[in-house]
Amino acid sequence: MRAPHAAAFLLASLLAFAPRAARAQERAGGRPCIRLLLIESTPANLEWTWWLAGGGGVQGGGGAPSVSIPSLGIGTEATAGLAQIGSPSRYGGPFELRWGPWWGLTTDLEGMRGEGGLTMSFGQVEHAQWGTYALRIGGGFGDDGLGPAPHLVATLTGGVRYAPARHSERGACDPDPQPKGIAFVTGVRLFASARTALAPQNPWQITFGLEFEPTFFLPPYSLRKLAGVSR
Repeated sequence: MRAPHAAAFLLASLLAFAPRAARAQERAGGRPCIRLLLIESTPANLEWTWWLAGGGGVQGGGGAPSVSIPSLGIGTEATAGLAQIGSPSRYGGPFELRWGPWWGLTTDLEGMRGEGGLTMSFGQVEHAQWGTYALRIGGGFGDDGLGPAPHLVATLTGGVRYAPARHSERGACDPDPQPKGIAFVTGVRLFASARTALAPQNPWQITFGLEFEPTFFLPPYSLRKLAGVSR
């Protein structure tokens, strides 16, 4: 093919292809769309759970010798996101700080007390590979080994927090997922609590044990669930 003929053929080919390319771009909304599945983790606006607790510890104060005591309890909490720190590309996602109210009932088998206050938790959005930790502070009142008086309480917890409602899947050209309004989370964790009564002689208790949300131990079972992977 001679050079003038080759140039004319190339120009005709470009003119014939151009309208088709423009139409294809218009169909794609001006951006390329590829077949790619994105798996993401989006915390809900409010996440709540409840737990059962069992353990034991020691009690003393007022000059009396320390004695061993059992500890049983039930409680609930609801948390909202306060801040996220770090890059989403980090394994497990950015670190997140959550806060909200908590309530509970505990007993040392000598009586019952009600408690409540503020909880602050620290973990990761997708997978807290080293565990999720929380601090609960507050107070309460009851008639038990601490006596019929108000008391202060602080509890430190650490363990697995599993939020399956965070999991979402979408195509590369689908809109970003929107957070759910409210979602249930589950898990299991160790706890350590310290209590002191606002009364003469300041009786105190220190207890340790296990807190768990019962459905965490029910099917379906998976390594993702046991590890607290929420994506």
